[in-house]
Amino acid sequence: MKIVIDLTSLSYHMTGIERYASCITEKMLEIDHLNEYVLVFRNEIYPIFKKFIDHKRVNSLILYGNVKIFFLQIILPLHLYQLKANRYVFFAFTSPLLFRKKGIYNTIHDMGAWDSADSMTYFQKLYWRITYKVSATASEKIITVSEFSKNRINSILHFPLNKISIAYSAVYEGVVKDYGHSFQDIQKKYKLPEKYIMTLSTLEPRKNTELLLKTFSDIQDKVDYDLVLVGRKGWKIDEILKKYNSKSRIHITGFVNDEHVSVIYKNALCFVFPSLYEGFGLPPIEALSLGIPVIASDAASIPEILRYQATYFKNNDSNMLSKLLIELDEKRETMAHDLDSFQKSNYSFDESARKILKLLL
Repeated sequence: MKIVIDLTSLSYHMTGIERYASCITEKMLEIDHLNEYVLVFRNEIYPIFKKFIDHKRVNSLILYGNVKIFFLQIILPLHLYQLKANRYVFFAFTSPLLFRKKGIYNTIHDMGAWDSADSMTYFQKLYWRITYKVSATASEKIITVSEFSKNRINSILHFPLNKISIAYSAVYEGVVKDYGHSFQDIQKKYKLPEKYIMTLSTLEPRKNTELLLKTFSDIQDKVDYDLVLVGRKGWKIDEILKKYNSKSRIHITGFVNDEHVSVIYKNALCFVFPSLYEGFGLPPIEALSLGIPVIASDAASIPEILRYQATYFKNNDSNMLSKLLIELDEKRETMAHDLDSFQKSNYSFDESARKILKLLL
């Protein structure tokens, strides 16, 4: 069997869905020694896949283009049509609108274009709604990352439940690996305080960064720690940051690479996840895997994924979050500091790769 996997979204500053595509594909190639693969990249072969390219069982196709939508919707499908394969797999973004062939397996991580439309521009919302509707009609089966997303896909796109499979995301080994960096070195590089709570995400409305900023600003005179925001800036965040960035106890690192982020995680008092909407929600799982307690909103898939290992506040409830943050020093030791047995066995790229291989074959 020949399997084509779209890896054109991979970049050196990966989001969660790009990491998912990369890690699942890597595990599939390590496990499966029988089938033939064609890995499709944009502009260059992503480094971790160079070890697999042998021109016998694993081949690469490099396409060129820098205008994202033109590349995804015109250049990519033109070349995919020339590939004769049994399966066409899309782990990050769904298949191009003009690509219709037997054997398409799309991954839809969430239905934010409907459920969290207020956090998108009008064009983003329209683009993703059209893309998901069309790609669903082209899909033989759909892969997703939570029971919550599975039910929302069924409800909105009317795609049969028995053709939607869950393959959970997981913690990337590079995030939890000890690279030997001291906290003092990382603290100096990113101008971190000695004692802090943190959050990590693309800083944008859907992640509800403003709620955390507002809540912390209101209570900062009642606590002895600072707030650290880790992540690159997203849509609409600059106007939000203007309100709070002058506060001396709020620190914004920008993008942090894998080598450094584990040190920031491990030295935090707590990880706070105020997101309004998630299909999975990886950062709090990373925090728990590094022994850091989590305070999270009870929105969307978050309680399903974090289970009993987080302390929850009602979605968008600043008063409830304030109370939890004020009481943090007192209650931190009694909070969960680890993943439970279900999470450890199921939130695994190896396990998810095996599920997907079974689905494809």
